[in-house]
Amino acid sequence: MKKIIALILTAIMVFSFAACNGGKDEDPNLIKIGDYQDLYKGSEIVKDSDGNDTLVATYDYTNNSKEAQSFEWSIFYTLTQGGTELEYTTIFVSEDSYDTLDESTRQDVAPGESLEVKMTYKLNDLTTPVEIKFSDLLESETDSLTIDLTSLK
Repeated sequence: MKKIIALILTAIMVFSFAACNGGKDEDPNLIKIGDYQDLYKGSEIVKDSDGNDTLVATYDYTNNSKEAQSFEWSIFYTLTQGGTELEYTTIFVSEDSYDTLDESTRQDVAPGESLEVKMTYKLNDLTTPVEIKFSDLLESETDSLTIDLTSLK
C-alpha cells in the first residue's frame, strides 16, 4: 500500500512539474537570468549606416539586484542565424547625430527599475530565424529566444 501511495505522489509531482513548464515562466517572451529579466517586446529589420539589413530587437530590461547595473554587463547574449554568430552593427538615431539605437544597453539601471533597450545586429539573410542565447557570466543560467524574420516583413 505504501508503494502505491508513493507511486501516486511521484506521478502527481511529475505532472505538476510538467504543468508549470519545468519551472519556466509561462510567458515565452520573458527571459530571466539571475536577478535580471528581459521582456521581449518585438523586432524590426532596418538598414544600418552601411546599408546592411539589421535586426533591431527591443526589450524591457529589469534590474532586480541590489546594485545599479546595465543590460550589457548583467546578461550576456549571443545572436546566431543558421549556426553563424551575427556581427554587431551601429544604427544612428539620425543623420546629424552620433547617438545610436543601442546606447541604452550600456546605461545603468537602479535596483527595481526597468529600461527599454535595443540590440542591433547585422543579418546574414532575411529568412533564416535568429536565435538569441542569454546567460550569466558562468553560463550556469541560460535561456533563449527565437525570432522568425519572415513574420517581420
